[in-house]
Amino acid sequence: MTSYSVLASRRRFSVLATWPGMYSDHTQKVTTLDDGDMAGDLAAYLTHLSEGAWDAAPWLDTHPVIEAGITELISQLRGPQDTIPQISLAGTGYRHVSQWSFYDVTDMLHSCLPDVLPQLSRAQRLTVADELTADAAGRAEALRVLPFPREPADRASRAWQVLEVTRALGNGRSGPLPDGAAGWLVGAWGSDRSLAERWAARDRLTRIEQLVAACRKTGGHASAKAYPDPCAHLEVPRGAAATEDDVFWVVAPSGHRHRQETSPFEPMVITRSDRSGLQSDVVAFLRPGDDEGFVKALGEWTLSVPWSPVRVPTTFAEGIPCT
Repeated sequence: MTSYSVLASRRRFSVLATWPGMYSDHTQKVTTLDDGDMAGDLAAYLTHLSEGAWDAAPWLDTHPVIEAGITELISQLRGPQDTIPQISLAGTGYRHVSQWSFYDVTDMLHSCLPDVLPQLSRAQRLTVADELTADAAGRAEALRVLPFPREPADRASRAWQVLEVTRALGNGRSGPLPDGAAGWLVGAWGSDRSLAERWAARDRLTRIEQLVAACRKTGGHASAKAYPDPCAHLEVPRGAAATEDDVFWVVAPSGHRHRQETSPFEPMVITRSDRSGLQSDVVAFLRPGDDEGFVKALGEWTLSVPWSPVRVPTTFAEGIPCT
């Protein structure tokens, strides 16, 4: 969620990139322009692009499409041509094309950045390309090291900012899953968590969102609830001749229900209840990645929408240091 700002010095305007590291914010200059309005537009558009991409990376199935679009923009910036063509993101076959971050990045690549970037000199375009490359490499590092779990080797790495509400635009602060996922994470487990704990919470929230989508896809009724603990409420049809649905709750314990702190690594709890909600039985305790366990506990319908760890964009996956 790198944010970009403008530093005015006499009649020159520097565009600066700022991101949170392990202990402090870090800032570096991207480029310097003579036109303050153009510098402001460039900073705003780069902020929208970066924050949308950082929010999408851990939460949206469209993040590979976003990274491919940014890679294409980098290629255009480094090319010999003076024009920057509009870049369209192909969202066919993806579930998260209606989420705000995907929409915002699409707008930046198709309309906003192709308007302002051709006004830059070749040297300025190359520095912007270098900045976009560094930002994308930070996302790739986060997606590569955190699921294992590991942490970045460099205290100034941009990977430290993953899974947070974006700093300038507030992507992830509110709304249903996955638009408000970062806000759900903080609301359930707090903001003072290690990267490994935040990633464990991410796995539980993405599983909840996936189960809700899968239940709805197969004709059931489902919703995700944030309080007191993040959970999926699933009403699963028993069959065409049945008069009642099976009712399940899949809960990611956060400690709010029992008023005590709970680790994000705790297994998810699956219960079956009657329609009144007065009686319930524990069906299973499962890790988010246990596809077979969810099939056994809930049914084959859970496979109708895939849940899987995020895929690292291969463009920036090589040569990334990690501990």
